[in-house]
Amino acid sequence: MEAAIIDATMDREREGDREVLVELVERAVRGDRGAFERLVEPHLVVALGAARLITGDEADAADAVQDALLTSWQALDGLRDPQLFRAWFRKIVIRSATRFVRGRRRLVELDLDAAGPIDSVEREFDRRQLARAFARLDSKDRVLLTLHHYWQMPVAESAQLLGLPEGTVRSRVHHALKRLRASYDAEVRR
Repeated sequence: MEAAIIDATMDREREGDREVLVELVERAVRGDRGAFERLVEPHLVVALGAARLITGDEADAADAVQDALLTSWQALDGLRDPQLFRAWFRKIVIRSATRFVRGRRRLVELDLDAAGPIDSVEREFDRRQLARAFARLDSKDRVLLTLHHYWQMPVAESAQLLGLPEGTVRSRVHHALKRLRASYDAEVRR
């Protein structure tokens, strides 16, 4: 009985969250900047982290997220289902960060300090090797690995975000990991 009450309460909270999300999207579409800020604010830290992984540069990541914010503000009226805002915004962030990488066409390095405190000299050395290996991947591989491992996005959601079949995403993540391992092994041998 208690479990049923808890489940019903949680369902009402989720429904309330959905209603708030729909209301925020509708208000933002009508030009309410405060509503738009409330929509995007919970996603900004993760968006910046993902953009940093893709671009390999703090400034480019911030620019990519700023570009994504502007794009999403301008295109918000095209969002068909307000409940899909999170996935829609992530897609815009990924596209924006990828555009910055393509425009730059240079080797990038992963910001190791953003990943957390370093326990030892050996661990720092390993992280730097991994960062260099990650930086040598092309932007498509970095996007896939960021979605799969940083955002821990399910394959189905990644497939929808990228506009690809699920099997293709699975295959590309698998091959991207193989390329990362090969690149890491090359770094270790250096």
